[in-house]
Amino acid sequence: MYVLFAYAALAKANLAPPLIGESFTSVTIWVMTAYFALGVLMNAISRSKPERLVMTPVSAALAALYLVLALQ
Repeated sequence: MYVLFAYAALAKANLAPPLIGESFTSVTIWVMTAYFALGVLMNAISRSKPERLVMTPVSAALAALYLVLALQ
């Protein structure tokens, strides 16, 4: 799944050819942006302290980066 995430990001940044088409890549990037944004919330409310401390900022950074790509 993360390979698809990475490839879609590369395709959106014009560093790799899109697999299906530009519109599919754009939709995929928006879906992943939402996925990582939801991950921020889910990690923030986790009972696990290490997950809250490590994965919440990681998810936030990924959500922000994919948002930048989505808005291009």
